[in-house]
Amino acid sequence: MVNAYKLLMCGKSSIVIDEFYNNLSDEFDVLTSSMRYRDMVKHVNLFQPDLMLYICQNLQEGDFKKVTELQRHLQKYNTTFVILGSKEECAEFQKQTGLYPELILIKPVTYKEVSVQISDTMHEKAVKAGRMNALANTAVQPEPERRKHVLVIDDDPLMLKLIKEYLHTDYDVATAVSGKIAYKFLENKSTDLILLDYEMPEENGPEVYLNIRTRGFKDVPIVFLTGVTDSERVKDVLALQPQGYVLKPVDKAKLVSAVNGILKK
Repeated sequence: MVNAYKLLMCGKSSIVIDEFYNNLSDEFDVLTSSMRYRDMVKHVNLFQPDLMLYICQNLQEGDFKKVTELQRHLQKYNTTFVILGSKEECAEFQKQTGLYPELILIKPVTYKEVSVQISDTMHEKAVKAGRMNALANTAVQPEPERRKHVLVIDDDPLMLKLIKEYLHTDYDVATAVSGKIAYKFLENKSTDLILLDYEMPEENGPEVYLNIRTRGFKDVPIVFLTGVTDSERVKDVLALQPQGYVLKPVDKAKLVSAVNGILKK
């Protein structure tokens, strides 16, 4: 076994679960659970997994409620929560639960890619924990500088993953696939900057922008992410008086420069 990470898997398709078990058991200490809430809680408490991989396939309303309630048990063991599914399945999961998985795996994806992304996520988490422990063990403990926070709102999970990858080294990044999920996040947490997709279903970017401003977040900088390039549409974007806009497809250097220009003044 390459590492000692304990991986708990859960999903409705026994075929998918069996395939993942057979292909990941050489890399991780793997255990599977049924979708029954009591079974999941029992396995979490007994196994105390480092990660839980939740397969977002054929889920119904009751499934979303159960996994939301399961989070308090996962938090007890600092378990990393991972979901896997199609772009649409993962977006629906986040919409229905309001949860922010630490890793979103979009199908199609190879077992090797799953293994690498899980290992990278756990390594990053361990490095961050190590830094915090080092600060805690320092004889003279200066007040650690708070990392700035960025909230990204976009209906495309692949875009959320890409932007998080671009920014996570310097910033704490949270993601939301809709305005509704973003409002719920902002009810309990704060952010230093919002990156907002201009074109979204249900509520589009301008509507979400105005709703955020009327909910008491008048001073949080908002930068639009937009594929709009013609001059008239750009004028529509600027008429809302955001702190800037970044054109899609997103260029890493331009995105980082725009974010740094606001948060590192």
